[in-house]
Amino acid sequence: MNLQRISSEFLTDNPPGGESYPGWNPEDILCQQIAVSRKKDIYLFLKPAVGEETQEVLIFGWLEKKDPFTQEDLLDNEENQLQDLIFRIRTSLCISYRESLANRLVTLLNDAKEEEGFGEIGINGNSLLNFYNFFQLNNNLKCPSISLTPDYNIYATWRNEKGQLFSVLFLPSGDTRFVIFRPNDLHPERQIRISGTATTDILMETVTPHGVWDWISE
Repeated sequence: MNLQRISSEFLTDNPPGGESYPGWNPEDILCQQIAVSRKKDIYLFLKPAVGEETQEVLIFGWLEKKDPFTQEDLLDNEENQLQDLIFRIRTSLCISYRESLANRLVTLLNDAKEEEGFGEIGINGNSLLNFYNFFQLNNNLKCPSISLTPDYNIYATWRNEKGQLFSVLFLPSGDTRFVIFRPNDLHPERQIRISGTATTDILMETVTPHGVWDWISE
């Protein structure tokens, strides 16, 4: 099975000032225990038992890594972190299409591992973390289509029947690169294209003047 990837050729802007996104450091990060069954590289994420409360938190730093003794230990640790993030997405009450998003991420993860073979994680963990935080900050978003870049970063796209498109590349640094396409009312045969860079926490504030929120939210 070939992994479908997208080109980020149009997203060539450098982060403002060349600085990486500083983020926040909350005092406590609540972690959930997850049960994972693995069979033939297919991961089954089990939901909390009835009566358990799902805790939703923003995570602003990649989960702490233990010092691995071998490369295999490192891969297993990073893979567990990916599984934990996908589980958080699957159980997040503020994400309307959480089940669909989680299933798509599992598919991308397994396809990437199958294509690249042993030694590849499949999805950049910090990019997935950035993607997760975006959905925690912005409720009631419609379900986007998701793919991976050649660097294993998450690339999400919303589009509608009117020819409008909003695509976001979630970078590991906490920055995003975005592009907007919308019809040109004065020249119907042409489109207006707007692109830029913004940190995850102000992305929607940045693109709201262009009417994006009106059609990518429910």
